[in-house]
Amino acid sequence: MKRRKWIPVCAALLFGCCLALGPGAKAPGAQVEAKSKVVKKDRTPKEPGSSDLKVVQTVTKLSSRRWIQSFTYDSRYYYFIQMTKPSVGNLRVTRVKYKGLGKYTKAKMDLRGFGHATNLDCSVYNGRTYLWTGSNAAKGSDVSRAVSCFTFQKNRILKKNGSIYYRIPKGTDGKYVTNVYPAVSADSSQLGVRFTYQGMQYFQIYKLENGTRIDVRNPIEQVVLPPTSGDFQGFDIDGSTIATIEGSPRKSFLKSYDRSRKYQPTIIRTWNLRTGAMTRRVIKGAARLSFREPEGVKIMENGKLRIMYVSNTLTNQSCNIYDVK
Repeated sequence: MKRRKWIPVCAALLFGCCLALGPGAKAPGAQVEAKSKVVKKDRTPKEPGSSDLKVVQTVTKLSSRRWIQSFTYDSRYYYFIQMTKPSVGNLRVTRVKYKGLGKYTKAKMDLRGFGHATNLDCSVYNGRTYLWTGSNAAKGSDVSRAVSCFTFQKNRILKKNGSIYYRIPKGTDGKYVTNVYPAVSADSSQLGVRFTYQGMQYFQIYKLENGTRIDVRNPIEQVVLPPTSGDFQGFDIDGSTIATIEGSPRKSFLKSYDRSRKYQPTIIRTWNLRTGAMTRRVIKGAARLSFREPEGVKIMENGKLRIMYVSNTLTNQSCNIYDVK
């Protein structure tokens, strides 16, 4: 089984970005350098009963001076992915095990030349977890040209791609596309790949076998959707549903560090592939969280949504996990 019905909320458990050059997204060169003051204390504020969010895991500190992009989890661990420097394609994956009472352990591995890490997901087969993300970026670029899967290996370095990787054609006979990022259904039976083309979002859904295998020339279906209006921050698939999340950091940060960018609220959209129906929801919760940039969305086995917000400053990024009520 995979991961998304797991992780109960235990008392006192302590406890991402845009698609490179995608529509409504920040170009890699527009990333803000991490020069602000490191905040030593960072806590996840409690959510009032009226909030549209419920805290699942409170603040977890990852490597400083790296940009958190996405997250996933299986029945034992959470996994977070960070971009080490804009426009280079080098990434870090941190595996976190929560132990309760505000304690957790961390392990890391590095990915070099993979890409922007807009999406991180995992499949589980025969008790083994495979991490999926974009890979095969050109030298000096963070644009992924393939999707890869690999197992977590503590303190290891992977270069260019994982043990298995796929270049993705547009449709059944189109040319290979770039800016490709994967998502996996909660039961590990389907792999979704997102890319952009002529100003639209494309989602190709594949049958996933043995946790690692797809037929790139035989997608189950291809869905074309309008671009997000805000910074694209991740997606997920499950059954007949596609979910996307978009939004920017809070207004106060943009005014201080990047006045050229316009604030965008956190918006979750879902599409039903059978009916074509779309829902749009603006998330108001985590209102007192510092920085507050959305980075990733997951559809759980019960159909509920789980999201991550990045907090603190860019020099000492932290992640906070919430369920959407």
